[in-house]
Amino acid sequence: MENSSGTISSFVTEVTNGFQSWMTSFTFEALFWPLAFVLLVFLFRRWFSALCLSAMRVLLKRFQVDLSDEVAQQFRTAAQILVVTFAVFAASENLVSDGVGKVFLDRVLASIATIAIFGAWFQLSGPFASLLRSENSQRIAVEADWIQRLTQFAILLFGLTSLLKVWQIDITGALTGVGVLGAGLAIATQDLIRNLVAGMTNISEKRFETGDAIQVEGQFVGTVKRIDLRSTLIVGFDQIPRYIPNSDLSNSIVLNYSARKHRRIMLKVPLVLSATQEQIETVRDALRNYCTTSGDFYLDEDAPNYVYVGDLGPSSVDILIYIWTNGPDYEEYLAVSERLTLAILKITRDANTALAYPTQTLKVDPTLDFESFKAKG
Repeated sequence: MENSSGTISSFVTEVTNGFQSWMTSFTFEALFWPLAFVLLVFLFRRWFSALCLSAMRVLLKRFQVDLSDEVAQQFRTAAQILVVTFAVFAASENLVSDGVGKVFLDRVLASIATIAIFGAWFQLSGPFASLLRSENSQRIAVEADWIQRLTQFAILLFGLTSLLKVWQIDITGALTGVGVLGAGLAIATQDLIRNLVAGMTNISEKRFETGDAIQVEGQFVGTVKRIDLRSTLIVGFDQIPRYIPNSDLSNSIVLNYSARKHRRIMLKVPLVLSATQEQIETVRDALRNYCTTSGDFYLDEDAPNYVYVGDLGPSSVDILIYIWTNGPDYEEYLAVSERLTLAILKITRDANTALAYPTQTLKVDPTLDFESFKAKG
């Protein structure tokens, strides 16, 4: 305790003596120009910050990234603090001589700059994490709240470490303790860490996003509602929420129905066996014409479209229709299927033929004696 009190008192005495020595040596002329420089920078701090912000916008524009108003305001505030702090530091080089006072002032200014930088990063963690949900980021869909929390924790940790480093406080022992504690926590929370890494893998691979309808193969189909730190919330079409660990999703085959661009229609049009070849070809050609001219179907070269006479069934001649809708919307798919069904009925009637349905013919031998047969039964 005595050593601590002696150290503080000697430090105060040294600072006081240095201040008195400085007061006896400085002149108002030497004080005028540094203060004028600081005042000038303070008055034009908004202009300097706007200049820095413009330079950053130009740089980020090369990467096709736009700064929101919230991000720009946080950056502008941090830039103003840093500009004024740099001006005070530059002025102190000519005003304060080397010594304990100069070291103390430098550390104070460095602390202000450190707090300004890491404070701006902390405030910007939310807007930058929200970019993951933005439509301008190619719809990389995740629940970014846990990413924001992890980012803020990392910023606080590095900011505190940097601040202690400025004041030359030895944190080796603390870091050793943190390392041992971290190793113990890693062992205790290995399941959480595994799921966290798996969730980041799912995000980086862009397998699905919030709002997508997916199928976990061999399990169920549902809509992704939230991607969290440990698990992903998927609500099935039965409206029952399911919390699936991210590691299970990472190791499963996931079918993303929302990622498809078109819906497939594949059906068979059964014509009666009594239909002539001319009638069959008339129906086939009319169906081909409808598929290409109705505007309901995707007809580019990368999508296979087929309308052909296919199988010869037990009671029908089948015409195969294999085609794709223009979009993935389910209601649109139902409307297109409805119009196609009505068109098939009309085309069949116009060709003077009919659709077949399963039939079974039972032939009875007229020579059978039903009375004796019933008596035996």
